[in-house]
Amino acid sequence: MKLALLAEYDGTEFSGWQVQPNQRTVQGEIETAVQRLTGQIVTVIGSGRTDAGVHAKAMVAHTEVDLNDSLPLWKVIEALNALTGEDIVIKDVREVSSDFHSRFSAHERTYRYQISRSRIALERNYFWQVPYELDIEAMQHTFAALLGEHDFTSFSKLSDDVDHYRCIITNTEMIESEETITMWLSANRFVRGMVRALVGGIVEVGRGRLGQDEYARLLNDPQELDRARFICPAQGLTFWKVIYPEKFGLWN
Repeated sequence: MKLALLAEYDGTEFSGWQVQPNQRTVQGEIETAVQRLTGQIVTVIGSGRTDAGVHAKAMVAHTEVDLNDSLPLWKVIEALNALTGEDIVIKDVREVSSDFHSRFSAHERTYRYQISRSRIALERNYFWQVPYELDIEAMQHTFAALLGEHDFTSFSKLSDDVDHYRCIITNTEMIESEETITMWLSANRFVRGMVRALVGGIVEVGRGRLGQDEYARLLNDPQELDRARFICPAQGLTFWKVIYPEKFGLWN
């Protein structure tokens, strides 16, 4: 049986999504919970691979497991939540068709990045604190120019599991208030470190330390030597949602 899982997690205490030796990871915690519940060793594949400290509001993952007929899915949800830590919540579990893949079936993913414009304590794990004067108009102009298809080599980390760095940005939105700046970014795919590199560069534009023309050059004339020059902190980033074709009957 192939199952799709909808998970929310606080990434503060995790070394990212992907399993790593001797590290606490989101994938590892969920796989261990499924193994304890079913007695089966499984692989849980996520729709994204968040870095250490990055959060998720609606991460979708899938796994294949044989379930006892007496174990309905609502009991699976309860059991998994009892077996994972408090910083992971399995919101829902659904059976999906054999052709579903949490990563490769996705049409669009959305991330949110939060910036605090002053020093904070209570929500420091969910914001990048940037207590500097910022040129918001320049930031908005630079952010809007990301729409469309680009090669994000200059705004990503080197990755062995992709054969190109072209992505199509389908939506950008920046919401400013006196205290915060929130950036929403949607695309058909994201490559490693891409959102944090894009946002980091935009804040450099806002601080006047990177020109809009230079940012555009990095976007339109990508170079290996320019990779991920401006990576912003992980804690401000949240994997927000993922969209799938309607035929899979998931949480769009």
